[in-house]
Amino acid sequence: MAKSIMDFIEENYKDLLTFAIKLSGNWADGEDVLQTVAAKICAKQDDLKDLAYCKSYLMTCIRNATFNLKRTKARQRVADVDFEKLTEVLPDSRPKREFEVVEWIESLEQHLSYYDEESRKAFIAYYVDQVPLEEVAASLGLTKRQTTKKFESMRNYLKRHYKHLFIQLSVLLSM
Repeated sequence: MAKSIMDFIEENYKDLLTFAIKLSGNWADGEDVLQTVAAKICAKQDDLKDLAYCKSYLMTCIRNATFNLKRTKARQRVADVDFEKLTEVLPDSRPKREFEVVEWIESLEQHLSYYDEESRKAFIAYYVDQVPLEEVAASLGLTKRQTTKKFESMRNYLKRHYKHLFIQLSVLLSM
């Protein structure tokens, strides 16, 4: 019988590791999870002296640590994908980048030909040149709310008809 929770971990390391591996899906993540839990338990062992159900407590800690690890990895994958999209839209090379932005603006203007020229220019000024909404609204003779609604309509149009441009615009908006 284990005297402390750390003794319990030492005595049942193999079983706890097996449980962590099953939850995490691979050996390396299972070891990471168990080491993380053991480190946290070690730091709190004075508070856990009178723990009646060591096994249940540890299994819950391992489960929670596995979920945290999976969430962290999922966020990292999303960040990696976002970075890849960003590099596709705006590559590192400065001259090439400027040319592609100009090319992208021309493409955007062409695909928004459904709207009047003034609206297209205001849309591009706001999203690409980052002109403040107040100035763009004033140039259109609309309120900020009306301008926002108009731009929302234009974004929805792109989303319906030209999804690739909408994705590029979304990346641009997230910067």
